[in-house]
Amino acid sequence: MARLNLSKSQRWVRPLHTYSSMLMLFILLFFTITGITLNNRHWLPQPAPPQEMELPLPEIWHNQLTLQADKTRLSADLWRWLRQQEGLPDGEVSVDWPADEPLLSLDIKRPGGYTLVEVDLEEAQIWYEHHRLGWWAVLNDLHMGRNSGQLWSWFIDLSALVMLLFTLTGLWLILFNPKRRRPSLVLSGLGTLVMVGLYVWFLV
Repeated sequence: MARLNLSKSQRWVRPLHTYSSMLMLFILLFFTITGITLNNRHWLPQPAPPQEMELPLPEIWHNQLTLQADKTRLSADLWRWLRQQEGLPDGEVSVDWPADEPLLSLDIKRPGGYTLVEVDLEEAQIWYEHHRLGWWAVLNDLHMGRNSGQLWSWFIDLSALVMLLFTLTGLWLILFNPKRRRPSLVLSGLGTLVMVGLYVWFLV
């Protein structure tokens, strides 16, 4: 009866293992390759020099910003206008606007780059510095989930769950395969020992 139950379980475990591996094929390749480039950043080409620009603050914006009625909304509206005006990519926006200073600072971060914006209300000037770090930097930041938004965060979580499913179904299949069980478990134990040993080494 036990052998029959195991046989039945393999009927759905094996397809789960197969389909989860195919689903994760290119995702695993992505995380593997970017893991190597993250660990060897000196291999990557030097990024292009940053783009700097200074331009006058339009009077309509100067009047609105001087009032400081709604700092959050005004900062978002100003960035939206500047982005469309200068053709800059969007990202995660951080605002620094002290109440006692006529200086608004925006820090816009995105995978593979960032933009710094300063608005001087006394001089009625806008200065910004735009950095593009290259497409490898984009991939590396996506690997880490850095400044990539909620949707990509959900994608990473879902990928991790599918990887877990792939791993556990693979372990299940090996446990009930007498010919391959012993060498597979030995290799699994060896890999675990190496990982734990390195962890303890760096922890101490």
